[in-house]
Amino acid sequence: MSLIDLRTLKHFVCVAESESISKAAELLHISASPLSRTILNLEEKVGFALFDRVGRNLRLNNAGRELLLNARQLLLSNERLMLDLQRRAAGDGGTVVIGHMPGALYNGIIPDTAKSVQAAHPAIRFQFESALESLQLEELRRGRFDFAVQTQELTDPALASAVYSSEPYVLLMPRDHPLVKVPEISVGQLRDVEWVVTPERSGPSLRARFMLACNRLGFEPRVACVAGDIMSALALVSSGFGLCAAQESLVQFSGGNIVVRDLPLLEMRTDYRIVWRPDALSPAATRFLDALLGRPA
Repeated sequence: MSLIDLRTLKHFVCVAESESISKAAELLHISASPLSRTILNLEEKVGFALFDRVGRNLRLNNAGRELLLNARQLLLSNERLMLDLQRRAAGDGGTVVIGHMPGALYNGIIPDTAKSVQAAHPAIRFQFESALESLQLEELRRGRFDFAVQTQELTDPALASAVYSSEPYVLLMPRDHPLVKVPEISVGQLRDVEWVVTPERSGPSLRARFMLACNRLGFEPRVACVAGDIMSALALVSSGFGLCAAQESLVQFSGGNIVVRDLPLLEMRTDYRIVWRPDALSPAATRFLDALLGRPA
């Protein structure tokens, strides 16, 4: 059996609801004769009658009522699909997928921007996926991510990027640590204390940036323990294992057992870059990018 096209289903529904070929033809702005042929052809295609003929009027039989129910659902689904596609084309709908490392969301810039875009365009949805920076770029090139968040400059000419946030690092200390009462901490004191660090990873990492900053000051930090991630490092600092350098936005999670100090000597700062493929931006993704970078919509 060949498929029934949507136009035929629309005509069938109109005839079924009007119970008259002539009335339905008026509503559809077509002639009655071709509409009548459409209904006859439909009955021939399905292999059974859909209407009982009562004079000039038509009454749906059981098979016709079943088809009417399914036809209405199918036409409604098609209308919803077309509306969704129109919203996507206009930038008012669709899903924007953002790859990021966990720390990139702590300062709230990307979540707040996504929320503001969604408030203005409720049909736009956001999906956030945590991944290493190198894996983000792979998924971006494959087209699974709309955006990636990076902390290093890019060399791939097929990708575009822009810095949307530059965040300094602060010094986190256990509340009972001796340096808490020191007004100005010296390089020598940083050299003598014990530190909580994050794991070594391939490519750019907090551990690598911290070690480089210490080396510039002329010392190798004494590592008390290695935390699995920066949030675990906060818990270890709170328990008194040592000091830790962490991005400023983490202060909100520090708790009462941690004292926060500026970290001017180490001069650590992270630039967060939003990365995208210029040839693959959807209208919804463009709305998010414009909002993030402060460009006029």
